[in-house]
Amino acid sequence: MKRQESELCGKQEAAGFTLVEIVITIVLISIIAALAAMVILQGVQGYSAEDQRSNIHYEARLAMERMTREIRLIRNQGTDIATMTSTNLQYTDVNGASVGFNWTSPNLSRWNGVGYDLLASGITSFTFSYLQQDGVSPATTANVWFVDIVITSSQPGSDSLVMHSRVHPMNF
Repeated sequence: MKRQESELCGKQEAAGFTLVEIVITIVLISIIAALAAMVILQGVQGYSAEDQRSNIHYEARLAMERMTREIRLIRNQGTDIATMTSTNLQYTDVNGASVGFNWTSPNLSRWNGVGYDLLASGITSFTFSYLQQDGVSPATTANVWFVDIVITSSQPGSDSLVMHSRVHPMNF
């Protein structure tokens, strides 16, 4: 009965939201969504940067492993080393193939007898050093006993990774 009386008197009860309430809700949800998007974006950027840094270091490690493995295969001590500078080493391996390695910043490449194949990029520093048995730098290729390799790989704005390897060719 009361309901009928109130309807007859022209009174109606509100059953919705006002425009101000809806606008405030939209603004609050937008702020929360923007904060969540910033957190997610920072995570994605961090993952991407670490993945790229990891790839550069992985390439450098693979290049170091390949160089040490192949330098062990230099055929003869004196006659088969064609070039030995701090950034370039060319030689003949036990199979008679011409092999070499060259660094031109930031790329480390391998000579395949015809041209250069890219081994690693992002190499910021590279050095070949040649040593005699007593640890002194040799005067000629005939006195080379060890080949030292030092590689530094890095990405701008990140940590660098320095790797060092001393190789003694198996036929020396």
